[in-house]
Amino acid sequence: MATKKKPKPESGPGSRQVDIKLPREMPGGKTTTLHPLVWLMRERLGEPFNEEGKPNKSDLARACGDVRPQSLYKWERLCKADRNFPLPILRAKQMAEFFSVKPGLFRPDIFGA
Repeated sequence: MATKKKPKPESGPGSRQVDIKLPREMPGGKTTTLHPLVWLMRERLGEPFNEEGKPNKSDLARACGDVRPQSLYKWERLCKADRNFPLPILRAKQMAEFFSVKPGLFRPDIFGA
């Protein structure tokens, strides 16, 4: 008699996703309930109207090397759905460099807060 396997949870114990708590304090001392990536994109990118001299999401995707804009939009969607969504480690480093913040803002489990 075959037994049904329980589906793996999307996050937390038993999943492949690490369970982390991202900091609420953003650069400059402001606090937010948003994921740090979402907050930084809103605060520092010139979209949707690409304000003069401000980088946009395409610039962020290019700064991350071989990241397609679709991947960036996917991470943005996941970050909006889960405030503690862990970005891939390499991308966390690249995005931190792009935004001139510490990588621990995106991955405190790897880089420290």
